[in-house]
Amino acid sequence: MKTQINEIKRMQQLAGLLNENENQDSYVPYQFDDERGIELYKKYDKVFENPAWINGDFPNSKEIKLSDLLSITGMTLDELKELNNYGDEGWKLYIDEEEGTVTEFND
Repeated sequence: MKTQINEIKRMQQLAGLLNENENQDSYVPYQFDDERGIELYKKYDKVFENPAWINGDFPNSKEIKLSDLLSITGMTLDELKELNNYGDEGWKLYIDEEEGTVTEFND
């Protein structure tokens, strides 16, 4: 019985280590340099490789329906706008609420 309890504790410790490592291994670009930026980027990152993106009208751009992006990431429109405040010359979103699209520009 004592062996089983020790094994369960060991498995719980390993599970905890795996969860910690998953959080540490996530890539976050440099411009998301504070806790809130990291939190927003990790939400946004859920949509990064999603097939809902289509090629944008401009070089180095891709487009997605605003409703799809918000649904996939679980973000609110206000959170998406806040995320966009972290953009720089290498990455920026154009949020077109009227057309219901988001275009990501990447250099």
